[in-house]
Amino acid sequence: MELEDKIKEIIFGLFGSIIASFGVSLGASFLTTSHTTILLSGLIVGIASSFANAFGPLVLSSQMHSHQTYSRQDFQQAVGSFLLTFVIIGLPLVSYVLISDLGIARIISVITGLVLLFIFGVHQAQLERRYPLSYGFSMALIGAVFAGFFYFLAVLFR
Repeated sequence: MELEDKIKEIIFGLFGSIIASFGVSLGASFLTTSHTTILLSGLIVGIASSFANAFGPLVLSSQMHSHQTYSRQDFQQAVGSFLLTFVIIGLPLVSYVLISDLGIARIISVITGLVLLFIFGVHQAQLERRYPLSYGFSMALIGAVFAGFFYFLAVLFR
C-alpha cells in the first residue's frame, strides 16, 4: 500500500476519533463538573477509537489471510498511527485541563475539534483531488451535528 493511501486511512480514522472524543467529553461536561471525569471520558473514547483505527486493519488482514503475519513495518506504522491519533484527539480536551470555567472550556473544545476536522478535511480532499474548502467545511459540519447530538443526549439524560 502506498504512503498516500495510508495517510488517507489515518485521516479517515481521525475524523471518527476526533468526533467521538470531543463529542463524548462535551456530553460529559453537561453531566458533571469534574474536569478530570470530562477529560478521562474523552480520552477513553478517543484511545479506544485510535486503537481500533490503528490496529483494526492488521487484525482484519490476518483474519482474511490466516497464514499472513504482520511485518515489523506494519506494526510500527500502526503504533505511529495510534500515537499520532492519541495526540490529536487530546487537543480538544486540553481546555478542560487548563481552563477552570467549564462553559469556556466547552466552547474552546468544540472550536478546536471543529477546526481539526476542517484542517484534516481539507488535507483529505487534496489527497483525493476534491474541493478542499467544501470538503473541510462538510467535515466540520458533520462534527457540529454530532456535537449537537451528544449535547442533546446529555440534556435528555440529565
